[in-house]
Amino acid sequence: MRRRTWRVWQQAVPKGGTQMAKKTRLALAGLGSVSQRGILPHLAQADALERVELVACCDVVPGRATETARVYGWSESYDDYDQMIAQADVDVVLVATPIPAHYDQIMKALGHGRHVYAQKTMTTTLAEANAVIELAKTKGLMVVASPGQMLNPTLVSIRELVRGGGLGKVYWTFSTNAGGGHEQETFRTGNDVLRNVDPTWYYKAGGGPVYDMAVYSLHTLTGIFGPVRRVTAVSGIGLPVRTWKDKEIAVEMDDNTLMLLDFGDATFALAGGQNSRIAPTIGWGRLTISGTRGTVDFGGGLGGLEVVSDAVLPEAFGTRGPRVFIPSAGLPGLKHVTGAHTSIQEPHVYNDIMHMVECLETGSDPVPTAAHARHVVEIIERAYLAASTGQMQEISSFF
Repeated sequence: MRRRTWRVWQQAVPKGGTQMAKKTRLALAGLGSVSQRGILPHLAQADALERVELVACCDVVPGRATETARVYGWSESYDDYDQMIAQADVDVVLVATPIPAHYDQIMKALGHGRHVYAQKTMTTTLAEANAVIELAKTKGLMVVASPGQMLNPTLVSIRELVRGGGLGKVYWTFSTNAGGGHEQETFRTGNDVLRNVDPTWYYKAGGGPVYDMAVYSLHTLTGIFGPVRRVTAVSGIGLPVRTWKDKEIAVEMDDNTLMLLDFGDATFALAGGQNSRIAPTIGWGRLTISGTRGTVDFGGGLGGLEVVSDAVLPEAFGTRGPRVFIPSAGLPGLKHVTGAHTSIQEPHVYNDIMHMVECLETGSDPVPTAAHARHVVEIIERAYLAASTGQMQEISSFF
């Protein structure tokens, strides 16, 4: 039986009245690209505001929090995180700062009795992830750690197909999230305080395409196949200097990494993080799985989901095969991404946040857990160690 420790938000009910759910009070730390393009416009929609209260936002760039609060309707603004945590009356802190800042900010939020939503990657080391989980457990608080890949109904159906034997014995799988660097984002070409977002941190320790992009592949692969047993990798810096506007950025974090994952029982996976272009026929987020009786190909340039199998396919995809192709438009969407949210960037981030709100409202356990995020963090940490030593590394964590 799963242990549920989360409070269910309920307002007092007048005699003869109707019970109403209490709004979840939010604080948002980090008002850079992912927040401006996604989190903030999503949370400003009417359906979100029925369930959340936008209490406090924070960013270290002078004036950014004040302008964000004005544009998106947050009640309070701060340029000091410690001050916000100490003063803002909130239930949940959304941590969307640069990855190297996550650990310290998560721990401070938990220390002040706040639940935490953490943008990927939750932390950069296994030791940090262990500390987050231990403190959250001690405090009885919830940590939801993006990306919530297994909130995607199609990925859940793929997992059911694999575990049900629809592909026979799975031999290998491939997933990629390669893409250009953050300095190429159109959003960052603006010169106002909200869009003039410097990407320098991305090319320093704790940044790079593995922590930022390959993390999606790693959450998907482990969500389908379970914990990784061993990892090896090759990794390096392809371009030593990047340019954003007129600024040259020295690249100190690897921007080209390939990881080979061993799930045990001779099931292997290839995952990469590269700041390079990807062929349109492959595309962002492509996932392929190859077994003795069938294959899965999903996402990216494919434009949908293809399943081929000589087994009797389960009804997970509404048909029994032997070949199924479902265009992206025909696949089930994320639960909370409806209406205006379908046309706003970073819909999966909003879905993760509202999943957390729903878990707090209902007292249920989240799908994107800190334990799953910890496992992915260890894979990344060990992959870099394998690349530097030339030796395959054992993975100790599980979820």
